[in-house]
Amino acid sequence: MARFFTLLFTSLLCITMIGCSGDGGDGYDNIDIPPPISDAKRIAIVPFFAKTGASEDVEKLAGRIGVNLATRLELIFKEAEWVYDISNKVQPVADKLTELGLTPEQVYGDPALAAKLGQELGSDMVIIGSVEEPKMTDQDYNQLLMKQGRQGGISGTSTYIRTRLTARGLTRVRVIDANSNKIIFNNRVGSYLKYWYAYQTQQSEQQIFKNRMDRLADLGQYLPLRIAYVLHPTGLKLEPEEQILLKPDMVLKGTGGIVEFN
Repeated sequence: MARFFTLLFTSLLCITMIGCSGDGGDGYDNIDIPPPISDAKRIAIVPFFAKTGASEDVEKLAGRIGVNLATRLELIFKEAEWVYDISNKVQPVADKLTELGLTPEQVYGDPALAAKLGQELGSDMVIIGSVEEPKMTDQDYNQLLMKQGRQGGISGTSTYIRTRLTARGLTRVRVIDANSNKIIFNNRVGSYLKYWYAYQTQQSEQQIFKNRMDRLADLGQYLPLRIAYVLHPTGLKLEPEEQILLKPDMVLKGTGGIVEFN
């Protein structure tokens, strides 16, 4: 019986260790050490792609992330040559993929194919990413708040309520060394954007909130900045994952004290 429990414990321990091994969920371990981009002379950025079944607007978001990341890195590493698709007419990476009979998904899933693409493009490194379906929330807060400072209205007070919108975008970014066929960076990178609104209760129907397309556009701007920072944090301004893009320009107080918009 003791031997049985020993074997059972060992099996459970092994399962636990496997679950905590840092597997990226696709057979490749997470690697969060920034890649040596500054050592590369020529780098290719493959068009980022949305996961199978994603809506058309998410597919467009993936395209914007790849292009905006490329232009951002090109500004940072001016000594290196950057190969990426600029438009439907200037698309050296897409053209080479077609020539080789490959898709971005295949390049993302196989470091050997990524290295082959890089070699064909004369690049030392290949960067590619998979974009997940963004998650967006809308939350109304029914707590009544009072504006501090100069008061408005006949009664001398104004009653406000709040709404918070969010947009969370996630990518898994991969960097492949074209000379060794090895993945040298593989990790999830995300941006969590928040928008706060405060308005008088009688004006709730007049509020114009950021819609889905607005928030996708913001993710297309901030996710590349976040990815660039994660890939090369040295010497760059901190690009936090969580960003508050909109909040009221007033001080509001509730029963619990001054309200923090966070």
